[in-house]
Amino acid sequence: MKRLVAILLISIHLFNAGGYMLVQQYQVYRTDKRMNELISQNLYNPNALIEVKIAQHLPGITETWGDYKNIDGQVQLKNACYNYVKLKVTRDTLYLMVIQNYEKTKLIGKNIIYAKQINDIPQGNKDHDASIKKGGLDGKYSLPVLTYQFASFKDIAPLTIKPVQNGLIHPFIPVAGQPPEYLA
Repeated sequence: MKRLVAILLISIHLFNAGGYMLVQQYQVYRTDKRMNELISQNLYNPNALIEVKIAQHLPGITETWGDYKNIDGQVQLKNACYNYVKLKVTRDTLYLMVIQNYEKTKLIGKNIIYAKQINDIPQGNKDHDASIKKGGLDGKYSLPVLTYQFASFKDIAPLTIKPVQNGLIHPFIPVAGQPPEYLA
């Protein structure tokens, strides 16, 4: 009986430690799989599609897509999860036709731990000025730019090959007697 109670308590502890996260990730996986099946069977409302434009700079693209291609994937924008159904690429813009995945948004939202729900953590004051934390003249975070300088092949000295010299005067060691015969 004690063994059964100990196993029960350990299993409850392990579920609290990481089991909830595994169950939540499995539910997100099932939701993604179900949404992808609905999209692949065209069981979505075309009027519910939202067009998202993402600016990009791709000067190497010579051809632009005239219309949307059926490509599926996932994107998360402003704490909401979307599945994109169609995609179009131009030189300066990426167009996505997305449909919102309400179930996945709700599951991910449940997984976030809010500080106000935890009693031991003091809550921050919301009346403080947010620009104090930001550095720089314009109030934005500064991102340092890394510069690289590559050496050209003209600057490298030519490789000179020096022969290896043996410093031994007599490289063979004399042995008293005759070596054994080779047996095949």
